[in-house]
Amino acid sequence: MNKSTLATVSVLLLAMNAVGQDEPFESIKAAMSRAACCRYEFLSIIESDVFESVDTTVGAALISSDGRYHVSIGTDEYLKTSDRLYSYSKAENQLTVEQTGAGAAALESVSFITRLDDFYATRVVVPSRQYFLRRSDTTAVDLPDSLTVYLAAGKPRLDRLEFFDVNDDLNRVVFRKCDYLNSCDEADLTPRFPDSAEVINLR
Repeated sequence: MNKSTLATVSVLLLAMNAVGQDEPFESIKAAMSRAACCRYEFLSIIESDVFESVDTTVGAALISSDGRYHVSIGTDEYLKTSDRLYSYSKAENQLTVEQTGAGAAALESVSFITRLDDFYATRVVVPSRQYFLRRSDTTAVDLPDSLTVYLAAGKPRLDRLEFFDVNDDLNRVVFRKCDYLNSCDEADLTPRFPDSAEVINLR
């Protein structure tokens, strides 16, 4: 699996120790942290100066408050159950399965978007519009050191996140839809992959 792709997924799908208060963003963070289930539809856009390229991929994420999630980005899928992480590549028809613990990086790397205050301190750049987040929790892995969050103009919802990955490529996660639900559909959090897939078990 492409590590940078997972890093992009990771950035989706946050809640922060704010430096200065800003009601629209605080309300959004509170809604994400309270929701039993968060559902996102997004575009992942990666700009590389080295390769002079821009890659845009459609994605979706379902994140449960108990740390389980199901993320699809392009033809790849990532499913986190209570004790396992499944990574499936449709192009290779390959399924990687690894065991995870309650505090595993696999949980943090995706569900951090619903718990921003646990990982980042926030500075208001433009009230009700733009915020700069710097990581305050140095124990978390695979998270950007900083990112910029934008809210939709005139609407109390996330518009996009921007950050630089380990390759210094600019990553944008553009939210097309954000829903905060009372529960997740358990069927969407249950492993269902092709029987023909090559299975690789990691310990």
